[in-house]
Amino acid sequence: MRYCSTRAGVQGNSFRDVLFSGYAPDGGMFMPETIPSLSPETLRTWSHLSYQQLLCEICCLYIPEQEIPRHDLEGLISQALSSFSIPEAVKLVQLKDSLSILELFHGETLAFKDLAMSCTAQFLKYFLRKDGKRATILV
Repeated sequence: MRYCSTRAGVQGNSFRDVLFSGYAPDGGMFMPETIPSLSPETLRTWSHLSYQQLLCEICCLYIPEQEIPRHDLEGLISQALSSFSIPEAVKLVQLKDSLSILELFHGETLAFKDLAMSCTAQFLKYFLRKDGKRATILV
């Protein structure tokens, strides 16, 4: 999986490159050069997964095994979600027969952004550890 800029000035970046760069040098945002296609059978299978398992399956589509091996990715995701106030990280709550809501506030800051940012922090730490480097992240 390679990434390009939404402004078409940058192509061929790796997941790691994108993770550490933020915006593309041309001012655009990074996006996958191709979007994976999923079969109906895959979607049916995934419908029975926990949030953590589903997150891993989706991340595997966008993070090549050569950059973060699946076993490491599973551990990073598990670590990222370990500080959430409920084990499943998100909770689907039925309000009425045909109305449900997904609670996205069980992270450390009680905001939906915790779902993405906790994983992003783990991915950054993973690569920094591999390089024997440190970084300070301001959010």
